[in-house]
Amino acid sequence: MSRGKAAKGGGILAVILCIPLAFIVYFWISYSSQSISLSSVRGVTLVTPSGESVLESRSDVDFFVSLSLDAQSISTAMRDVSGEQAVEIIYDRGDKPITYRLYPSLNLSGCLLVGPETDGKSKLYVLDTDQAKQLLLRSEFEYLYSSQFLPVLTVSTGNERTEVAPVECDWKYIKPDGNVYSYTPASLAAGDEVYTVYKGLENHLSFSPDNEAKPYTLSDVMFVSESGVQYRIDDISELDLSVDTLVNVSFTAKWSNLNGAQSYGEASYKFRILYDIPAVLSASAETLRIGDILRIDAKHLNADESVKLNTALDTIPLRFFVTSEDNGFALLPIGINSPLGATTLGLTTNGGTSTFPLTLEALSGSGAWDPISITEEQFESSMSKTHLEAYLAAVEAVVSEQPDENYFTYGSDKFAYPTGSKNAKYGFGRRVNLSSPNILNDTGERTIEAEVYELAEGAEVRAAQKGKVVFADTLAATGNTVIIYHGYGIYSHYYNLDTVGVSVGDVVESAKPIGTAGKTGFTADKTVLTFAVSVGDVFVNPAALR
Repeated sequence: MSRGKAAKGGGILAVILCIPLAFIVYFWISYSSQSISLSSVRGVTLVTPSGESVLESRSDVDFFVSLSLDAQSISTAMRDVSGEQAVEIIYDRGDKPITYRLYPSLNLSGCLLVGPETDGKSKLYVLDTDQAKQLLLRSEFEYLYSSQFLPVLTVSTGNERTEVAPVECDWKYIKPDGNVYSYTPASLAAGDEVYTVYKGLENHLSFSPDNEAKPYTLSDVMFVSESGVQYRIDDISELDLSVDTLVNVSFTAKWSNLNGAQSYGEASYKFRILYDIPAVLSASAETLRIGDILRIDAKHLNADESVKLNTALDTIPLRFFVTSEDNGFALLPIGINSPLGATTLGLTTNGGTSTFPLTLEALSGSGAWDPISITEEQFESSMSKTHLEAYLAAVEAVVSEQPDENYFTYGSDKFAYPTGSKNAKYGFGRRVNLSSPNILNDTGERTIEAEVYELAEGAEVRAAQKGKVVFADTLAATGNTVIIYHGYGIYSHYYNLDTVGVSVGDVVESAKPIGTAGKTGFTADKTVLTFAVSVGDVFVNPAALR
């Protein structure tokens, strides 16, 4: 081969080798840059305040690519967008995604586009009128018209605000193409919704945007109580009632299309307002003893109104019993583990928190220890931890149900003594010490949350008050046992019976026989009746009900 031919062949080879290199360089420059083109973009992801959309159709992809390519370059932003949330337009080229930020505006001349950074700087663009119009007609940008949708009706009471949906709606709004579109709320109301407002607070019905921005007229306005009383008012702020009242509200609001309005129409509303006078609470005493019952009275209390309790007392959750249309009371047992001395009781309602000072005193004569003789056999058969836990579980299962019936009138009907004697050997709160405290490492110390009567064999035991038998069975710790529910959360307990003359479900009258005293359960071989009273599962001094 001649030198000339060799040179010529080498040149051809060089050209051939440079062709793929050129392509590599071209594509490297193209894809490492921030540039986009109709051919390079595979797909587009839109991230708007209303959600994310993935666009894969060629027409959608080309629309946004052309939008970015044809936008007019500007040196400075024509408006401040620092407080706006940008729409991200993310272009998928198959390698590194390219992101533009769009700040759309219903003002067709104000749609700002921010390109990706190049050399630490972002280029600014503005969409022309036709581009902006096409963009704003797309479904992804429907959220921009929210200010032109039906104004939102709000019921406000104090600082609380609740939105109210219409039962019917006919609403129109205009898009940049000049055409009229219909708007339908996400959901319509059933018409029986209840919204609560409170006496003493600022109460209003209002539309947002405010009335001045979107003036409206009202028609067919009706405010009518459940009893048929009609109130000649236009707003709930004019209600000033002395009792809790349920008011039926209905009206139609209409917005005009005059004066160049971009949105207009009408909506009908129907709902109920519960005009609620906040509960007024009071406590029956400031000084009590362990085992007493504190009565909490409430005025203007709704049947479903919650009252939260904040206290260090050994007590139970509040349960109110309605005595009249909006009045009621709750019973708080002062359990034996309540702290002595000064304390407070906090009660929170919709009207705020009320605090009541309390001073708790110990029961007189409850500090001395009385010895009780007990054998290991007696302990094993009735007083062991297993037997006591079984007894507590049985009581808890019974008192957790708390029926709705009240069989006596609290405060006027008193509890009777369950025996012919008023003299109990051991009273509520008496401390006793088993004479064999080392049995199974038991301390031997007990505090009696009941009254214990020593009786003659076969002595009659009577119901302390009218009520329904909810337990009649035998437990190792308490022997033959009867529990009666009287109402208001109050139970009476009868232990150590010899015979039982009632069954679960029986309604017994006050002072009527229910059985006889015996030696079942732990009695230290004596014929006794152990009589206890509880409010829920907290035991109280029976004397508190006499």
